[in-house]
Amino acid sequence: MLLVDDRESEKVKAKLLMRLGDADLGKEGTMKVRRLPTGDYVMGTWGIEAKEINDLYRSIIGMGRNRTILDQLRDLQDDFENPILVVYGTKYKPYVVGKGTPNSKSMAIELARMKKVNQSFKMTFYQRFPKIKYMELLTMDDFCDWLVSNHTQMAIQGAVTRDKLPAKEKKLHDMKKLDNRIKSLSSIEGVSVEAAENLLRKFGSIPKILNSKTTQKSLMEVQGIGRGRAKDILALRDKYTN
Repeated sequence: MLLVDDRESEKVKAKLLMRLGDADLGKEGTMKVRRLPTGDYVMGTWGIEAKEINDLYRSIIGMGRNRTILDQLRDLQDDFENPILVVYGTKYKPYVVGKGTPNSKSMAIELARMKKVNQSFKMTFYQRFPKIKYMELLTMDDFCDWLVSNHTQMAIQGAVTRDKLPAKEKKLHDMKKLDNRIKSLSSIEGVSVEAAENLLRKFGSIPKILNSKTTQKSLMEVQGIGRGRAKDILALRDKYTN
């Protein structure tokens, strides 16, 4: 069984589902989409963190996320017998923050910075993460081929059965597929799947959670929701009602 994090690229998930089949829809399927606590893909004892080359850069500098790739790799190294980082893609896409259309000079400066940051990360990778295997692939399709080929070979060897999974991933394997309400709520920074389930159990639906009558205090009565998370949830009202 291949476990795939539900926050992964929709293109990658679609390509893999076409080739492996959805195990939630039939016995012939060999892939399940779940919210993974660590890594993006799990095959037996393999835990895989996958980064498109531009995403690698943003993860290193912490652009647009609350955890850098260093945090992710520490967890990966601790949680899996065979941790792997796969970087795919070769085309850099510089993103320059500022007003108006960026000029060629600013784009060139950002491109050079991206390449330097990624190269520096690779130069010291094994010193910081000696247990993690590092590999690069040219394209997204190559990455999908790599996943499917290794999954097929491991399946023949009996290495991707449920009993080969780490304890946390065994529980995810057995759980039912998350519904879209849980996915939406647990995508809020700091809100776990369990906390999202508790919210729905108390309020019944997302509209009721975001209702104008819902107070910060009532949200904090839900296990797993503190003051900060309650404020983040209530802040969604402006996003969805304006």
